[in-house]
Amino acid sequence: MNWTKKNLAFRVILINISVLVLIWFFLEVGNYFANPFNKISHRVQCYYDWIFYNYCPNITDVQRNTRDDGGEVIFTYTNNIGQRVGKLKGDSELNPDNVYIGDSFIQADEMDFDSTFYGRLRKSGYRVAALGYSSWNIIEYREAIEKLSVRGTHYHVFLMPNDINPLYYRSVYAERRADIKRKLDIEIPSGLFSEFRSAYSNSLFKKLILIIKSLPKSRQEKTINLLKSDGFTSERVDDCSPLKKLEEEYKSKLSFDYLVYSKNPICWDEMRAAAAHEALAELEKLVNSVGELNSNLTVYMIPPGWSFSQQNTNGRKADYYSFDDSLIVTTEPLLNFFAHSMPNVNFINLEKLIGGWVDKCGDCKNEFYFSDDGHWTPETHRRLAEYFSKSLNSSR
Repeated sequence: MNWTKKNLAFRVILINISVLVLIWFFLEVGNYFANPFNKISHRVQCYYDWIFYNYCPNITDVQRNTRDDGGEVIFTYTNNIGQRVGKLKGDSELNPDNVYIGDSFIQADEMDFDSTFYGRLRKSGYRVAALGYSSWNIIEYREAIEKLSVRGTHYHVFLMPNDINPLYYRSVYAERRADIKRKLDIEIPSGLFSEFRSAYSNSLFKKLILIIKSLPKSRQEKTINLLKSDGFTSERVDDCSPLKKLEEEYKSKLSFDYLVYSKNPICWDEMRAAAAHEALAELEKLVNSVGELNSNLTVYMIPPGWSFSQQNTNGRKADYYSFDDSLIVTTEPLLNFFAHSMPNVNFINLEKLIGGWVDKCGDCKNEFYFSDDGHWTPETHRRLAEYFSKSLNSSR
């Protein structure tokens, strides 16, 4: 009798487990076909012999924006040199009149290609091309220009303070001390094993494991003292005293570079001055490369979200920044350093352009910069497309 009950119980358990496994299998199959991340290529980033970081050629990348940044799923496609294009196996403009080179602000993988300012310009009939990738600096900008080698065009190069900041791991200053070895590495994994590995990476089973692993861990929120000051605006670029009043905790953060460079060079310490001059030397090489291609050059300074109040409100509170929503940190002195050092180069301060939009917007939050991600929103790209469209028309 007892054996009969045990046998029956065993069969019931086995049947339930089998049903559960079968249901889970069908859920995994449905997840595989429905999950957009299973469309991502098995290798997204490649190292070239001409540049260290970039997308691999002919790949599909997929990312989902955070909830505060809209939660959209974004697909990115590249061509045979890892340049972002509008569709899978799409081509870029072969003979562009204007080429836009920059970092993640130009990469703009938070939005569809057609929503970027250069995608909008192409859709409007302008012959433009763009090439940018996360954390590129002036060294990579020059190498990208030399790789494209478009002659008789107009290159638009977008600087960002992280190109210069010595505390940033991918700045000119840091990269020159890292002794990075460039290599040709564009083999994209393929085959059945890669398919299984990709499917597992995006599976419900792996998500369940990650949830279980995270359960015992209790995260203790760290109290961050957010910096609140009016000492880093464009009206106080000659006033070095706000730097001296900073608590020691800020001097080891990446944010300290931004604060120092919000002041004129008289306030810069030895390391920041050296980093700026090394970036200037790389920019001079870039100017020479453009000249050898018989092309024109315009250089822009991209202001981060904290150049304005209430922009990039979540990201600016991260531990390595610790900026209050209302804090304003200007980039004007840094751009002026390059402009005064290179009077024959056309420099444009985007802080003034975007600042005008922010002033008209009033107290709106995150209108022009994503709250978490920190890059330009589609609205900013739309306005930039209008701005460039007018400047391109006037130069015809």
